[in-house]
Amino acid sequence: MPQVRVLFTVVCVAMGLVHNLTAKEKTVPAFTNWGYVRNAPLNVHPKPSAGKRASLQLDRGALVEIWKTVDRGGVHWAQVRVLNLAKLDIVTGWVDADQLDLLPAAQFPRDAEILRLLGGTYLDDITAEHAQMARWLVQQGKADRVLLCFVTSSGLPSARLVALLPSEGKFVPGPTLDFPSADLEAGVTSLEVRDLLGDGRECLITHEPFHHGPATRGVNEVIRQIGREKFLTLWSAPLEYRFLDAYPAKIQTLQPPERNIGKPGTVAKGDVIFRARGKIFEPEWKGKVEFYVVGRDAPVNTLTINKVCPWDGAEFTPLH
Repeated sequence: MPQVRVLFTVVCVAMGLVHNLTAKEKTVPAFTNWGYVRNAPLNVHPKPSAGKRASLQLDRGALVEIWKTVDRGGVHWAQVRVLNLAKLDIVTGWVDADQLDLLPAAQFPRDAEILRLLGGTYLDDITAEHAQMARWLVQQGKADRVLLCFVTSSGLPSARLVALLPSEGKFVPGPTLDFPSADLEAGVTSLEVRDLLGDGRECLITHEPFHHGPATRGVNEVIRQIGREKFLTLWSAPLEYRFLDAYPAKIQTLQPPERNIGKPGTVAKGDVIFRARGKIFEPEWKGKVEFYVVGRDAPVNTLTINKVCPWDGAEFTPLH
């Protein structure tokens, strides 16, 4: 009889564990849809409430995973899961679902399939285990939209931007662009998709940090399009450029003032807005350049800059 009791106890414990495991599995939300961000910026809140401070903003063109939806406070909320490029962490939060286009879950490949398409080192178990991805949809005129993916992994020295091209109901790898990775940066901290040229071929607008020395660093804003074989750069300008590793013997200001950006002993800071000229939206750089000398924390001179960079038919005119 004691053996029977022991056996009965073991069976009961095992059944309880199975029941608990099944219950936990049922509480895991199922991946339901993709959400395409058509109106930006779109705030991601930690809870389905507009009163909560946004933990992240999504730019136009982003494609995010939707796990479930709820109605609360007169708003239809969607729970999304997205990679925060600036911090390289996964953010799970809530957005206004009415600002998204809902697309079927089976319409686009998941992470494992994208890694398989990339092949090579992306098939390595360690690389795959630590891989993280962000996605966007990019319209290419009258053709089907391209699936743009940014893939990073702690096991790789660089992150990759890859255009997956639609082909007979599937996606095939197209142009790629690699960015060197640092401990807390993967080469791109934000990416927005916009039709700047009015022809339906959308552009990519990225913010890309750079480091050229202990006290020389900054962030570039870069405009690109997806070409047939490579990404085409249409414009690049610094949002910040600190060059304080060297100082000139004598400060000389150049004309026009934008020529001083990136000169030794200077700090340039600016913002870019897009101004409409017909169907084209041209970048306008508004900011300043500060001049420094050794031993002083405050600038000894400051120049204000406001320059529109027109479209010349092939690219936007360089800032300087």
